[in-house]
Amino acid sequence: MSTPPPGPRWTLTAKDIHGTFGELLVGCHIVQNQTTNVYEFYNPDFSKALASSPESPKALFTFDKTFDHNGLTGVSITMNVPVAAGAKWTGLWSCEDSPPTTEIPLPPTGAQSGDFTAQAGSGLGEEETAISAKA
Repeated sequence: MSTPPPGPRWTLTAKDIHGTFGELLVGCHIVQNQTTNVYEFYNPDFSKALASSPESPKALFTFDKTFDHNGLTGVSITMNVPVAAGAKWTGLWSCEDSPPTTEIPLPPTGAQSGDFTAQAGSGLGEEETAISAKA
């Protein structure tokens, strides 16, 4: 695992997830860069920033690019108005395609979408808390 960047962060967890494909985003992080006030969306081990926000967003924003993660392709993350560190934050996710599965009965593949609600840790080594995703 790479060292997490400093700054407030929100981590997607499995708490209250509704739907198979939203679970594939569990463990991803949103981190606020306190120098540039840009938010970055990271993979679970912090080894790669998957997308970035516009500088100092004040309103609803969509991260700058779509990305592939954990079998989901063309993932887009839209966040509601930025919140203070430690506060709940909500957003939406969608993907162009989702991975096939071997579960019986087979759930649908293809484009998917959902929303999530986040609680944040300080990013200063405190226990990371919840984000739930609903597909």
